[in-house]
Amino acid sequence: MTGELDYMMLIGQGVGVLAFCVASMKNFKKKKSDILKLSIVAYAIYIVHYFMIGAIAGSYTLILALLRDTYMFKRETHHKKHRHRKLYNNPLFFILLFSAYTTLIILNIHTPVNTLPLFAGVTYLSFEWFTTNKTTLKIAGGFTTLPWVFFDLISFSIAGFVSDSISLVVCAAGVLKDKKLRRKVVKHNH
Repeated sequence: MTGELDYMMLIGQGVGVLAFCVASMKNFKKKKSDILKLSIVAYAIYIVHYFMIGAIAGSYTLILALLRDTYMFKRETHHKKHRHRKLYNNPLFFILLFSAYTTLIILNIHTPVNTLPLFAGVTYLSFEWFTTNKTTLKIAGGFTTLPWVFFDLISFSIAGFVSDSISLVVCAAGVLKDKKLRRKVVKHNH
């Protein structure tokens, strides 16, 4: 039995490396729709990764993130063409996802480690839903990546830890870059 678990953990780590590679590609995309497409694919692979290494809370958190980003992708690609379609601007979807995250947090409150990715998910959902400011989204991304880093460490997700640590650095660099650009614009306007 232990050999099978070791084998499953090893394969799971390999799947995590594949997810990391796909997730890394989104850093080179400019269009939000392209970033969301790669996020969706990476989430699907990460779901398998977390399931295989026994970090089930990571899997169901990412299932909700997959639904969130699929919805955001549809909203991003169809909003301009189909403003009249209620499906893509429906606050009910936000309420359903928020409720799902909250319910899972309550069900996992006895295992604080499992609540880390769930709190990150509900926080990012709120930021992503209510703001379009790229700097604010980068700050939210960094803020919500921290719980994932700890979850990855505790659940022994090597690929998740590396990916989330790099994401944290990329978010911080993006915020600093935005801050420098704002200073430059203010300086040139005076």
